[in-house]
Amino acid sequence: MESCVGVEQDLDKAISKFNAINDHTDVVLQDIIEQVQNLKKEIAQNPPDTPLSQTQAMVVSDLAARVKQTVFQMSTEHRELHATVSRVGKSIDRHFIADYGSVAPKAELFCSDSNKPIMEQAIAQHIFRQGLEEVGDAFVAESGISPVERTCAFAALQRCAAALAEGDPAPALRWAEQHAEELEHSPLPFTLHRMQALKLARTEGVGAAIAYARAQFPRHAARHERQLAACVCALAWVRGGAGAGAPPAAYRALLAPAALGAAAAELFVREACALLRLAPLSPLAGAVLAGARVLPALHDIRAKMTHPHVIAAWSDDELPLEVDLGEDGGGYHSVFACPILRQQASEQNPPMRLLCGHVISRDALNKLAMGAKYVHCTRHRLKCPYCPMEQAPSEARQIYFS
Repeated sequence: MESCVGVEQDLDKAISKFNAINDHTDVVLQDIIEQVQNLKKEIAQNPPDTPLSQTQAMVVSDLAARVKQTVFQMSTEHRELHATVSRVGKSIDRHFIADYGSVAPKAELFCSDSNKPIMEQAIAQHIFRQGLEEVGDAFVAESGISPVERTCAFAALQRCAAALAEGDPAPALRWAEQHAEELEHSPLPFTLHRMQALKLARTEGVGAAIAYARAQFPRHAARHERQLAACVCALAWVRGGAGAGAPPAAYRALLAPAALGAAAAELFVREACALLRLAPLSPLAGAVLAGARVLPALHDIRAKMTHPHVIAAWSDDELPLEVDLGEDGGGYHSVFACPILRQQASEQNPPMRLLCGHVISRDALNKLAMGAKYVHCTRHRLKCPYCPMEQAPSEARQIYFS
């Protein structure tokens, strides 16, 4: 963020200087054009082949000198502007690192014969999830990968969300009616009906909107009383109603179709994905989001990561830090981390369930078993680290997460 702010400051300076030069140049050129036109009209009033008077000759000479001086000044300002724009590029180079090879030394694995098809499959899935069927078909055909599911459920949701962003709630309403039972406690149906009522008020008049509200709003009145009242009051301000002047601040968001559609599209994607148990982000989009967030931190610690002791402490499929993906990034975390050794479980060190129900890693189980064997030479039993129950190590069972 600090890097973005630094570049933004230099960019604002360049834009400000460009606008100032542009405005000044327009004024100067317009003034010169008017003087030339006035002089032309004055000369045109003289009979043909009439020599210029001494005054007119001086005016022409002064005007030519001014044009020459103006061209020189514009060239100078252009050179100064070029220097300002160059500083923006230098600022980008200074604040951002283009080479992340030291951070991701194994990036070439994406190009291997085994991983390249997986990467291409992820790209194709992302394209189809965005509803770009023609682009996805062309990508699959040109890349030569195996066929990818073309009409996925998320693509239909994406089309509904795109229609909402453009101000059309009809596709989303049809989808919501098909899942009315599952959306009984969701705010999505009321949001879509409210958007439709306001759209009718703009296109067909307030009377049509009120008729639609009477048919659809009663079932949502108990759960959305305040929002419903605000929507009904906002109808009075559609098309500049309720006299002149701007509408109250409480209703402005409802009377802005673009903002209302964007909020409805976001809510629709979130609620629909939760209902259908779909990830709001495709695997590719999620990986890009996580990578964009973690790269700056990895770059800051890249020198420490090259230390032999640090390399030995982390496995090939782990990061040396946690990545906060924010509210929109989803939750990506270890399936299981041993509470004893504080290590992530793996195929070589899977989670093991004790008789009491507590779960630890296999390495922790083996260490506890070795300690129990050392203390109790004749009775090889271990005690759960979280409760008094004892058991034999062989009674622990490996568990699997799907």
